[in-house]
Order: sequence, then C-alpha cells, then structure tokens
Amino acid sequence: MVSRTLAALSVCVPLAAVIAPPAFADGILNPSPRPLGMGGAARGFATGDAGPQLNPSGISLMRAYLMEGSYQYGSALNAHDVRLSAVDSTSGFNMGGALYYNYHRDSPADGMKQTGHLFGGSLSFPVLDKIFLGGSAKYVRFADAVGTTHTGFTFDAGLTLRPIPQLSIGAAGYNLLDRQTPWAPRAVGGGVAVLPLPNLILMFDSVLEKDYVSTTRDKVMYYMGGGEFSLATAAAIRAGGGHDGMSGNNYVSAGVSTISAEIGALDLGLRQDVSGQKKTTVVGISARLFVPTM
Repeated sequence: MVSRTLAALSVCVPLAAVIAPPAFADGILNPSPRPLGMGGAARGFATGDAGPQLNPSGISLMRAYLMEGSYQYGSALNAHDVRLSAVDSTSGFNMGGALYYNYHRDSPADGMKQTGHLFGGSLSFPVLDKIFLGGSAKYVRFADAVGTTHTGFTFDAGLTLRPIPQLSIGAAGYNLLDRQTPWAPRAVGGGVAVLPLPNLILMFDSVLEKDYVSTTRDKVMYYMGGGEFSLATAAAIRAGGGHDGMSGNNYVSAGVSTISAEIGALDLGLRQDVSGQKKTTVVGISARLFVPTM
C-alpha cells in the first residue's frame, strides 16, 4: 500500500511544478471541492482525500485507492492553490495511508505576496470496525507578507466513531505542534454525519481555530453544514453553508460531481459569502482517478 502511494505521488509532484497554479490553509477551512460544496463539513465522514485534509481517521471508512488533484481560487486575497494527493485504503487489514502536497500563493491588492509549501503523510486504522484512529505528519514552509519564513514539522490526530451504519461522529486536532502561521493554524474540529438513505449524507461540523492576527481575540469559531445526494453512480449534487469565524461572514455553498465508476470523477465546488462588508468567493475544481486494485 505505502509503496503504491509513494509511486503515485512521485508522478503527481513533478506535475505540480509544470501546471504551477497553486490548496489553502492546509485544507482546514477551504478544503477540496467535495467538502467545500457542503460548507466545508466532512469531519464525521472524511473519506478519500477529505481524510488527510479534515480527519485522517476517516481514510479507513471506505476501501478505495485514488489519486486526486485540485485547484482553488479565493477572491479575497487573489489566492491560488493546488493540492495533489494519493490515498490508499485497500490493504487486507483496512489500514489506510495517504501522501499529499499543497502549494499556496496569494497576491492581495496591497501587493504583499505570500507563498507556502506543505508536504504530508497520513495513516489510519480501524478498531473493531466501529472505532477508527488516524494521524498525519506534515512539513510546512510558508513565507508571510513581512518576509518571515515559517518552517518545521507538525502533526494532526483524528478519531471517528461509527456505532451504526447510519451515524458517524468524528473529531480532529490540527497542527498540534504550533508553527505560528495562519497557513497551518492550530485548531480542533468535530462533526456528525447522518446517512438516512443509501444515496444521501448530511454533515454538520464546527471548528475552533487560533487567531494569529487579531490583538483582541485569541480564538475564533466556525460552524458549517451541508449534504450530498448521489444520483446512482453517475453524479452527485451538494449544498451547504456556514459561518466564518475569522471574517464574521455567513456563506452558502454548492457543488456537483460527474462520476465514472471505472475511471474517476470531476468535482466542482463554490462558496459565496452572503453577509459582511468584504464578501469572499471561493471556487474549486478537482479530478479524481480511481486506481484499480489487485
């Protein structure tokens, strides 16, 4: 499993240097298009690449081997992000693993550009098929607007409980070794996923994050939720919304996927602020490749 994942990412990372547009804040607040379309919620059922982004324990919830590349644009900072990942949870013991790379670049109107790189790896494993544990180790290098470069290792930890097939509860801690940069912020989050129908999932999350900028507050709270409805194995539609604790804005979100069970999927996600003085638009697109397993 690990050797296959390494081989896949060895193809993806050079590709990033070629296509060169850039993923955001370690994926915590603006994740890839699938969770983005549900308001950013997926911590209770973080399958596929949502696992290493939002809750590494979720990798083992579904048996799959996939490669994913995503691009995201954020209007507030003129931010461009790319994320490349390989996620494999097809081992005999349902142990899961992932490797991923993020690149970020923003150039707001004041001209103070910021760039960042993040490399990470995740592992997950089940306990009695109802408890799932996971963790991620990451290396971050981020140059902020005042010329300070933040580098070093940090890690995430996650837990998912699935007492019955229709209910999943997740919690995760992010960047528990604080690198003092908002691009890899220290935070804790949790979520509940309800599956009332085989083709419908509802997600509700909250995140408490450290604020590195404000002099009047130390932490901010985010709330988010949404749902996904699958149309057989051909497509999926998503909708959601939430409250952004950093900006104080409320937002809505939507997403859609076209799926080929034999090849992969194309995902689109949109988040749009609907309140606040400075409204932000975030648009993301990703391509998933389903890798056949022996």
